[in-house]
Amino acid sequence: MRRTIQATRCGACFLLFLAVGLTALFTLMLPSAAQAATRPHINSVTPSQGPVGTYVIITGTNFGGTVGSVSFNGITATTGIWFNGTITAQVPDGATSGPATVTTSAGTSNGVNFVVTGTPGAAQTWYLAEGSTAHGFETYVLMENTTAVDATVNVVYNTQQYGRIPRPQAINIPSNSRVTLKVNDDIPNVDVSTEVRSSQKIVCERAMYWSDRIEGTDSIGVTQPAKTWYLAEGCTLPPFETWVLIQNPSIATPAKVNITYMTSNGVIQKGTIEVGAGQRTSIDVSKDVGQCNVSTKVESDQGVICERAMYWNHRRGGHDSIGVTGGSKTWYLAEGSSAWGFETWLLLQNPSKHAAKVDVRYMTSAGPVAQPTFTMPPDSRETIRVNDKVRSLDTSIQVSSDREIIAERAMYWDNGTGRAGHDTIGMTAPAKTIYLAEGSTAWGFETFVCIQNPNSKPVTVTVTYLTNYGPINAQPLNINPNSRVTINVNSELPDKDASIKITSTSLPVMAERAMYWNNKGAGHVSIGWVPQ
Repeated sequence: MRRTIQATRCGACFLLFLAVGLTALFTLMLPSAAQAATRPHINSVTPSQGPVGTYVIITGTNFGGTVGSVSFNGITATTGIWFNGTITAQVPDGATSGPATVTTSAGTSNGVNFVVTGTPGAAQTWYLAEGSTAHGFETYVLMENTTAVDATVNVVYNTQQYGRIPRPQAINIPSNSRVTLKVNDDIPNVDVSTEVRSSQKIVCERAMYWSDRIEGTDSIGVTQPAKTWYLAEGCTLPPFETWVLIQNPSIATPAKVNITYMTSNGVIQKGTIEVGAGQRTSIDVSKDVGQCNVSTKVESDQGVICERAMYWNHRRGGHDSIGVTGGSKTWYLAEGSSAWGFETWLLLQNPSKHAAKVDVRYMTSAGPVAQPTFTMPPDSRETIRVNDKVRSLDTSIQVSSDREIIAERAMYWDNGTGRAGHDTIGMTAPAKTIYLAEGSTAWGFETFVCIQNPNSKPVTVTVTYLTNYGPINAQPLNINPNSRVTINVNSELPDKDASIKITSTSLPVMAERAMYWNNKGAGHVSIGWVPQ
């Protein structure tokens, strides 16, 4: 059984009210003259306890249409949404257990007790910029607990339409297991980014599906906002559409954002835009650049998170990837194939003001294949069709450069029902332990793990499946030097949802996970996470 966390009746009804019933709320935003003279009254504070930093929802009456203040036992809090009957706020530093109050020009409300608990140790935060429960999309957040201790997870939604909306109930993830959160059940009919805060080290991915799952996308999240992001892939030539998704997780400060497009027609600058506090913004790149191949650089005065989504053939297919916060002189891409009907593309971005000398080496199932060095001009993007370099082989890719560049890989195929595809950014270094949050061999899914050995010596790796029922170890696997292997998870672990842990006993390796469904009519892929 797929373990999916759904909102409780109270939480789901409230979020539905908040996301869909905004018409009624806007009516309440403008109190009558009689109401304006009445002190505010609090009905409830949800949750009623939590550590400093907890986001709460306060409901009541006579809060007014003008923002006042919220205090926790006398300590003023930062507020988000402020309607006549609903306020969101964050428990401030220095707060202790005691009454939560609302103050307006009409006076201070009754106090409702809030218990400040101890702050969970070793907190981990994940950000997922893309997501939608509107336009026919389903969105899931996949959470893998990498520790031997249960994790308590709090979720905040940064919506495009309504700003920051905290999830009222925390989620428990048992040790060494995985949990799936269906976002549509919490907050329907919105474009949404997600912030996940955990008491233990976890790994988060986000999967999206549409049109009765004709296709889907998936990406790992990121653990830190940043002021600069790079997105190597992008195309607005027919039949493609490209979107840049920007998440501002701040509860109070808008972000001023500038975008530079590095296109096949030259560099194009976009005027400054503002992303509101606690919101997410979607940018249709074609409106800025016309029809071209394009890489993107995003610069902000506040820490934000960026992803890029692409669709084609009237959304018959699509893929998505996180951005990266800087270039690297070395990139590894574990997945790739010019066999089985796959078409593989390597996308490179040089965001510097200097030319870059680049070497590409393919680590195939038949051994390594080197390529001649080539030069990328400053502020440019390069597209390489891998099928023209290695034929009818599964291959991983290693990219080396004398300048810091960015590398992504896109793959396309057609099983007779239309063109499908997936895409991911590369990883900058191999590792001895890698986690992959998503994975399923149930519900019609096929899951494959691609492991790349970039070393000159063989390595032995162990694969552990973290299921809803606990960890399951597979047999150790030997991988030859400068080569790659593919694990068919369905043959090892049938009919189960599972996150995946890969451990190398000697030298570091690279890993990705690819998933397919509808008889390979659709698929998505993601890199793994390396614990710090």
